[in-house]
Amino acid sequence: MTPPDRHSVREATDAILASLAAQPSLRVPLADSVGHVLAEDVSAALPLPPWTNASMDGYAVRAADVRGASAASPISLRVVEVIAAGDAVMRPLKGGEAMRIFTGAPVPPGADSVIRQEDSDRGIDEVVILNDRDAGANIRLAGGDLARGALALAAGTVIGPHQLGLLAALAVAHPVVHRKPRVGILAGGDELVSLDRREEILSGERLSDVNGPALRALVEAAGGVAVPLGLVADDPVALRSRIEAAQDVDLIITAGGVSVGDHDYVHQVMEALGVTPVVRRVRIRPGGPTAFGMLPDGRGWLALPGNPVSAMVTFELFGRPAIRTMMGQREARRPQILVILDEVVTADPVLDLYLRVTFTWAQDGGPPHARLTGPQGSGMLSSMARAEGLVVVNAGAGRVEAGSAVTGLVW
Repeated sequence: MTPPDRHSVREATDAILASLAAQPSLRVPLADSVGHVLAEDVSAALPLPPWTNASMDGYAVRAADVRGASAASPISLRVVEVIAAGDAVMRPLKGGEAMRIFTGAPVPPGADSVIRQEDSDRGIDEVVILNDRDAGANIRLAGGDLARGALALAAGTVIGPHQLGLLAALAVAHPVVHRKPRVGILAGGDELVSLDRREEILSGERLSDVNGPALRALVEAAGGVAVPLGLVADDPVALRSRIEAAQDVDLIITAGGVSVGDHDYVHQVMEALGVTPVVRRVRIRPGGPTAFGMLPDGRGWLALPGNPVSAMVTFELFGRPAIRTMMGQREARRPQILVILDEVVTADPVLDLYLRVTFTWAQDGGPPHARLTGPQGSGMLSSMARAEGLVVVNAGAGRVEAGSAVTGLVW
């Protein structure tokens, strides 16, 4: 079915993500798993904590033995054992006894309280309890965090340092994750050269290729493996040859050649290669010419505009969620938030505007305020460099006054 001439951002994103599948799964060493996405649920193979333990340095006691203790009415107990973290408990605690215990050490059977050492005289053979505020307290029950067999982390969870800590506690040495997609990056334009031809850039003979390095960094930040494919001339034969040669990547991202000018050949080459069109254009500024299609071998081709600001903005809107989806993430889109505009903006009658902004976060917990980073022309790279995210000004909204609530996306 032929896609409509122009999609909204939501329609385009939905169509792109529906076309892509998560990468195959593999086991990786836990130390290398950060940034990957779990490919299967992780259930607790042991309870957390694995044994009932003390959350304070102090004395394991029976609550009934210490209730009413105070500085004016101290209670003495016989100390029968010392238990450190890692020790095995030798015997149950009996009435009238205490065991010196340290944080993390197993609580002996019969004890239901750990009196912090500050509320005692820290006796060795006999301890004097001076306060009963910890009666029934300072004990972490076995399985109090996770019971054996409980779901610890669901498939689709991104592994960060905190999730890695939980996996380590559960003795998961090699979690099953989705392979990170290899993303080929191809920038186009006769006027562009790479930084190894710096003198031509400085002399004004040629322009520096911004899209190649910027998209490489964006792909890596999104979690993909960037595979630079270099620069290609504004030539359909050269473009086709480069796309056909890019067999070792899972997704192709090109920048440039996707508009309707005499030297824009992406759509022509897509058709020649049998690409199934999914998105032809998007109703946004910047980045309206963005296109996406599926190669006959099932790989996606995301074609971004050549203007670097447009390429970066549309990557954030479409490229990043595409990569996150291929990594197996449950919700690949950036979350949207409500923000307050701090200045007047005039909406476009037809296109949704995605404007670069900085945010000021409210101290009272209210919505953040957004201010434009400067002129919003698609050639303004400095305004992109200052941006902390985007705000959306819907088409046809007319004059949007300062203080209006709009949708924001934070990088």
